[in-house]
Amino acid sequence: MADIMSSFPDSILCYILSFLPTKDVVATSVLSKRWKLLWLSVTSMDFDHHDRMDFDKDACSRFLVPVYSFLLWRDMDQPLHRLRLRCCSFYNHYRVQTWIKAAMRRSGKLKHLDLNLDLFLAVPSVVFSCKTLVVLKLSHLMLSNISFVHLPLLKILHLNSVILTKCDDLLQHFLSGSPNLEDLLVKTFGDNTAEKFHILPKLVRANIDLLVVPLEIVKNVEVLVTFWIYQYNLDFDFQNLVQFELNHMNIHKEWNKVLEVLRHCPKLQTLVLGKDNVLLEYDEETFLHSQPVPTCISLHLKTFCLDNYSGYGVEFEFARYIMQNAKYLQTMKFCINSGAYDNLLSRHDMIRGISPYKKSSDACTLCFEKLRSDYFDV
Repeated sequence: MADIMSSFPDSILCYILSFLPTKDVVATSVLSKRWKLLWLSVTSMDFDHHDRMDFDKDACSRFLVPVYSFLLWRDMDQPLHRLRLRCCSFYNHYRVQTWIKAAMRRSGKLKHLDLNLDLFLAVPSVVFSCKTLVVLKLSHLMLSNISFVHLPLLKILHLNSVILTKCDDLLQHFLSGSPNLEDLLVKTFGDNTAEKFHILPKLVRANIDLLVVPLEIVKNVEVLVTFWIYQYNLDFDFQNLVQFELNHMNIHKEWNKVLEVLRHCPKLQTLVLGKDNVLLEYDEETFLHSQPVPTCISLHLKTFCLDNYSGYGVEFEFARYIMQNAKYLQTMKFCINSGAYDNLLSRHDMIRGISPYKKSSDACTLCFEKLRSDYFDV
């Protein structure tokens, strides 16, 4: 069999290698003479500690040594486009901060920065004035003494479990300093004190904590992931919304509120409902099949997913409601917790319970899957 890889120019090989973890990239240096120094020209750095929650000081130090070495050895004539570092840096704050500053200084054209480190490590301010950044993802970090944000090319901003100190209105600074933002994720962002927020005209996707981000700034998105939205008195419609994921629902006495929210989503095509793991009995007074059907359900809904489905009470009735009223529904997915799914008898009871009921759409397929847990996906 011919060696196709050998016919590729170095630039193509480096591009392929840029999608691999850096330790695997360096390992290719033993393949041949040509590959011996090729890894020095790869335009990405991706370091991921095998266990982010490993608090062993020596283990963390051993992990960081090759991180520093790679930065020093790589070809400085080649730009660094992507930088990803995930580890528990509990004992090495200063060294990690120094490395981030050096990487930012040496890269020149950094486009993608992904840091998942330690809640008490302050991100260097140089990050927030990088004019070439397109993607910025910060998790389990501290933002301190940041008064200026200028990220003119930024399209993706993810802030997850971030602590704020001495940063008044920082989220507002982020939004006003990122005029081209298309994808926003904000979870556990500390306290927000801003009264006014900059509208993001190009925002397409948002995954937000409504305790931090006002609902008004995401009203024009196409994809929205959030929770507790039904506690708001909506005085506007989500005119562009086609995919909506509503999480952490309380099963009791909230389905009617969900329907009220859906009346403000006239073009919705995909709906995902994730409920809290609470099982309460069905109460006829709180759920009325005679209620007017939201336009999006009857005319546009194509995919419906119910997470943590138990097959009982109100959620069972709501599933029937969707089946009977969604005329263009193509996929009806039930995600079942692992305990019930692995119990063959329990799973078959759920399938037999809902399957016989009439579907308004002849094209609708019922799917039953094991619920995927994201609790430890950091």
